[in-house]
Amino acid sequence: MLQNIVFQDNIYQLSRLIDLVQEGLQLDLSEDFFLDKTLDDLLFFDAALQKMKGQVEGNSRMSDYIPILHSLYSCEERFIRIVDLLLSGKGAMNGAFTQFMTRLQGIRNVHAGIRESLIQGIRKSDNSIDSRDMVSQNELSELLNF
Repeated sequence: MLQNIVFQDNIYQLSRLIDLVQEGLQLDLSEDFFLDKTLDDLLFFDAALQKMKGQVEGNSRMSDYIPILHSLYSCEERFIRIVDLLLSGKGAMNGAFTQFMTRLQGIRNVHAGIRESLIQGIRKSDNSIDSRDMVSQNELSELLNF
């Protein structure tokens, strides 16, 4: 149970931070003050999402595994939207990110793969959830014979 709470809390906080950066990119912010911070945030999101995905997939037996995958997928979508915004040249500080386009495209490609992996994990888990929750005849007999 504690592990579920930690995953959900971490994903929630990461989602909020991503939303905050996206809102900042809608404003006319000074590159002198916010370019380095925004770039650091993007690199942090990249690393954190990759690490979280590995940890979540390593704990596929958790009771809330599917909701956690859904939350992580939603977080990935938010992050990809920010990277797409920067790659399209729209938003604040768009000119400042031109020197990072190759790196941003690489990050985008990695996270598109992660997103697809999460979709596959959700589909696979949705299909196997019924069999995991079933009680076999032997288990039922054992439970009823105390």
